[in-house]
Amino acid sequence: MTEKVCFVAMGFGEKMDYQNSQKVDLDRIYNKIIKPLFDEELQEYKLIRADEISGSSMIDVAMYNLLLNADLVIADVTTLNPNAIYELGVRHALRQFSTIIMAQSDNKLPFDLDHSRYLKYEAIGEKLDENEANTIREKLKEFVRASESQQIDSPFYTFLPDIQPPTICEKEYKKIIKKAEDSDETITKLVKEAKDFMKQSDFKKAVTKWKKLKKALPNNEYVVQQLALSLYKSKFPNETKALDLAKETIQDLRPEKSLDLETLGITGAIYKNLYRLNDNFDYLDEAVSYYKKGFVIKQDYYTGENYANCLLLKTKKTENDPELLAYLRYEIKKVYLEIISIVQTSLDDDEENYWMYATLATAYLYLDNQENHDKYQSLFYDNLQADWEKKTYQETIEDIKSIKE
Repeated sequence: MTEKVCFVAMGFGEKMDYQNSQKVDLDRIYNKIIKPLFDEELQEYKLIRADEISGSSMIDVAMYNLLLNADLVIADVTTLNPNAIYELGVRHALRQFSTIIMAQSDNKLPFDLDHSRYLKYEAIGEKLDENEANTIREKLKEFVRASESQQIDSPFYTFLPDIQPPTICEKEYKKIIKKAEDSDETITKLVKEAKDFMKQSDFKKAVTKWKKLKKALPNNEYVVQQLALSLYKSKFPNETKALDLAKETIQDLRPEKSLDLETLGITGAIYKNLYRLNDNFDYLDEAVSYYKKGFVIKQDYYTGENYANCLLLKTKKTENDPELLAYLRYEIKKVYLEIISIVQTSLDDDEENYWMYATLATAYLYLDNQENHDKYQSLFYDNLQADWEKKTYQETIEDIKSIKE
């Protein structure tokens, strides 16, 4: 075979990094670092990501064949994704050389991997600018060129040098590569289509894509989260049914025990919308508990803002309880001041996200700082990507205005 093959073992979508209590968008790492490098500078390699092998034989046949025979394997184990780590272990057992490990520098790798040479890159945060991406790409290119010397990098063959690696017939391997090339409905493609429909506010079509993904990957947290989000946003066949389906879907992730900020945030949003629809304060109390949990676990501006907003909605129930009303007003103000501090720190660190502007606009409106409210609302409107995002923001603004009046 004249064309070399690079197999990429990594997760996809947004994953929770529990070591550092933050989300990492693994697709951003692949699409802005790995794929452009091979498309533009390392074209002698055919790049195959794990999801590009469709069909039920993926785990049993194709993946193992590629882990054995690929000229190069790149394993990004950021967030300590169990599938990526497992595939890395299989590769180390099957092949002596040409395996590259990547991980964010704030990830503490397991002992068995920590002594291996690996590419460390700085945490990408809410975004990955072109300069950072180029820096990581250059490092990765150096690792790829170094791997071509075929020096042993597998701990297995380092400590057991007399072991002979297994082989597979060339014909079977070529069939696998051809299948990957011909695949027209990969996980990556389905995720992109689903996200595009969400940006277009076409949540009904997004649901069909996430359902396909859930069938292919029934235990994937990211897929379940996005399916639940799309279901309740779709309002199909009606708003009540959509919210009930979303609530049923998110239960797969056991949100009452979860420490995942995305799971907690989406569950809180489902209950918050059930409250809006039914005016039932039991739903609002559920929303408060999920948002508060997310805010306590990590001082996260999104869950913090929604926690404060739900407390604000709860003041409607305190007409005959002045002490509770006083407590809620104190807590709301405290939380809004905290999230202003959190967001401003992130902006100072260049971790800019347009939802941060929405959070600041919301907080400053409650605190009667009209100048800053107008400033950050304008920045949010200038940067938002979908109509539904504006509608979600405006619902919160209307809540604050109506209750303060």
